[in-house]
Amino acid sequence: MSEQTKLIAGIEELVMKILKNGSVTEEDGLEINTLEDELFKQNSFKSSQDKHGSLQGEEIATLFFHNQTQDAITMLIKYEITPEDFFGFIGYHYDEEHPDEGLIGMFTSAFIANVNEMHIEKLS
Repeated sequence: MSEQTKLIAGIEELVMKILKNGSVTEEDGLEINTLEDELFKQNSFKSSQDKHGSLQGEEIATLFFHNQTQDAITMLIKYEITPEDFFGFIGYHYDEEHPDEGLIGMFTSAFIANVNEMHIEKLS
């Protein structure tokens, strides 16, 4: 399990605890902030080298949204982002308030399996 996956799991666990309890403690809030600070240091969440105001994960997602799969795979490798971390980024970052949220439905299990396979082939 990657560092990014662990951080997202920790945040999700805290959010579920808060929802279950119906309130948030100061300690919970600080822990979420600490986890998010570490999460935003992960490659998917870093600023894009090529697109101003965009995150590396968003840049890659945009390539996938425009059927530029090979270019997206190339960027995964360039930015040293694994498919696992990229799709974790998608699940965390693209919520109902994100303008591109409706597009993430394209990331089906079959699509993800295909990306994993192409990523491995390109690394070989």
